[in-house]
Amino acid sequence: MVGYDVGSRIVGGKDAASGSWPWLVSIQRPIDESTFQQLCGATVLTTQWVMTAAHCFRNKGDSFYSWRLVFGLYKLSVLGSEVQIRKIAKKIQHEKYDTESQRNDIALLYLDKPISYNKYIQPACLPKKTADVSLMTDCFIAGWGVLKENDLEASETLQEAAVQMIPPQRCNSSSWYDGLVGIYNLCAGYEKGGIDSCQGDSGGPLMCKEPRNKIYSVVGVTSWGSGCAQAKSPGIYSSTQFFLSWILEKVETDPASRKSI
Repeated sequence: MVGYDVGSRIVGGKDAASGSWPWLVSIQRPIDESTFQQLCGATVLTTQWVMTAAHCFRNKGDSFYSWRLVFGLYKLSVLGSEVQIRKIAKKIQHEKYDTESQRNDIALLYLDKPISYNKYIQPACLPKKTADVSLMTDCFIAGWGVLKENDLEASETLQEAAVQMIPPQRCNSSSWYDGLVGIYNLCAGYEKGGIDSCQGDSGGPLMCKEPRNKIYSVVGVTSWGSGCAQAKSPGIYSSTQFFLSWILEKVETDPASRKSI
């Protein structure tokens, strides 16, 4: 898929309020003994499982065992008392993940020890099989990715941006993605561009409000896009509803996690 970015940045967003997205996780890799680099986002499912994108681990071998997952984070350089840090004990990547098409771009991570929930760390809700995700409004993306297309440094403060769900038919039209968006994907952003998720927020959540109960559900996992906040090139997400059975099957094989999500 030449010319398409695997990844995401929050472009055109604003500083989020502290604690506003308590299921958001920062995945970081070590640069040296004391410095870590923001790599991907993830979503809390239970006290010991998080969800992210499979492509975050592409060409990384077993190096992810040295990475850290930071929970309850707001500013990258401020690890306050509310923050909890864990390591990855096990990675479960979708068995049919395809690195070329980014089909089945989803992975689950098992933590080395459970987290404790607090005001800043909470599990996400996922949409039910019967929910009509296309009717959901007030959709947001969030993360610490770079703020402009060619930036190298991640944002210090958690960013958020409102996005609109875009019908897959329009996203797949010839002047947009020309058939590259699958039934396992969601498409969100703006036709004219300007706001998007880009490098550094890969694997992070797309969150939309359920019309009935007004609760935010994580409906997507940030997967890929073309450029950054470009017209007719919105962000593409792996649909959590499409992969719900797979997620539950993997998580529920762990007795401690049963009935948690």
